[in-house]
Amino acid sequence: MSFVFYGNCDFMSLRPYLDTLKQSNLLVEIKDKVKLEYEITEHLQINHNKAVLFSDVEDSTFPLLGNCLSSRNQLELVLNKDKNYYNFFQQSLLNPQQPKPVESSLTFSNKDSVNLSKLPIPKFFPVDGGKYLTSGIVIAQFPDTKAPNMSIHRIMVLNNQQGAIRIVPRNLYKIFHENKENGLDTPIAVVNGYHPVLALAASSPTPSGKSELSIANSLLRGNLSIARTPRYGIPVPSDVEFILEGKILANEEVDEGPFVDITGTPDDVRSQPIVQFENIFYRDDPIFQTILPAYEEHFILMGFPREAEIHNRVSKVVPKVHGVYLTPSGCGWLSAVISVTTHSDVDGHKVGLTAFEAHPSLKWVTVVDEDIDICDSKAVEWARITRAGANDITILDNMRGSSLDPSRRRGDNTSIKVIIDATKKRDKTGYDRVIPF
Repeated sequence: MSFVFYGNCDFMSLRPYLDTLKQSNLLVEIKDKVKLEYEITEHLQINHNKAVLFSDVEDSTFPLLGNCLSSRNQLELVLNKDKNYYNFFQQSLLNPQQPKPVESSLTFSNKDSVNLSKLPIPKFFPVDGGKYLTSGIVIAQFPDTKAPNMSIHRIMVLNNQQGAIRIVPRNLYKIFHENKENGLDTPIAVVNGYHPVLALAASSPTPSGKSELSIANSLLRGNLSIARTPRYGIPVPSDVEFILEGKILANEEVDEGPFVDITGTPDDVRSQPIVQFENIFYRDDPIFQTILPAYEEHFILMGFPREAEIHNRVSKVVPKVHGVYLTPSGCGWLSAVISVTTHSDVDGHKVGLTAFEAHPSLKWVTVVDEDIDICDSKAVEWARITRAGANDITILDNMRGSSLDPSRRRGDNTSIKVIIDATKKRDKTGYDRVIPF
């Protein structure tokens, strides 16, 4: 199968983005036949900082794309190389723009009954409970206002028409339970094959009363349009590769998992609702999409929106924030390094506490000065060892933890939180490094 890429990169959809990746040498094309069980994983692991396009996937006629947003270079392309992208991202959260409605969409060019076995959905690791759709953006509407909610949820394939969806206690959880209390299923649309900005918006801590679709439109500088799905009238981005329409069943659950989540460890098996898929719509020659768990794309999608929120909050307590980094060794989720300019020796502690408020799942915070490259683990470790003394390490216990942290207390999901103030102290000298790293 040949792929058509488009030169107009202002058109905010997947295909021109792939064209941009190709021009930037950030796209790898695998033309040999690949197996869905583990082999997709191997290629994505090897090419972990580049997008990978598989043209020949076993048991499917559709090509598969992975690592769509798996590096900071790709992130800069997605945000149009905005130099202050934390500020741009935060302003987009605070100033959403309603997308333009359109009557028709190329996504609805083809329609079939859903058969999940024909889609290139991988099984990533031997411990996983089955094949997992990891890249599906789920769109549902609040029952009372019909306002749309957009979020990413893993779905374990059960059979050709059903999957078990993991729902955490956020907006989709509220929508589902409100419908369930009224004896109603929850209609959903699952979007696949999209511009990465949609995934960033869907992964963001959205302000109350704001729509992720409107945030995505703001991030896309007003270039997003929406259409309605045929059966349930759910608003969806108009230029995506696939849309699966169905419903989350109110009164049917099944064990979901195990699943290797962001920490690289198997998440708990839980009883979760069942999705009944009905129809699938897709463009001509569409490209399916996946996200490899516990690797860079997973880290960026979950972590970058929290970095922006931490940056915004910490900027209010210190003179300047130079950078925020949720580290890969901290699973892109549990450990942050924050570079700041301080005006007193207590600022490092304040920064840590503020970061925990901004990102409650955070477990470790290391605060450094501007001279430390927060993306250089060697430099950060050096700062911890040479600039943090007995009074610069704070351990807080019985704090709200992350359900993804294997070391949490399972009964109440509490954990320790640690602040390491690795900044220079004003009453001492000898902190400056003479030789380069």
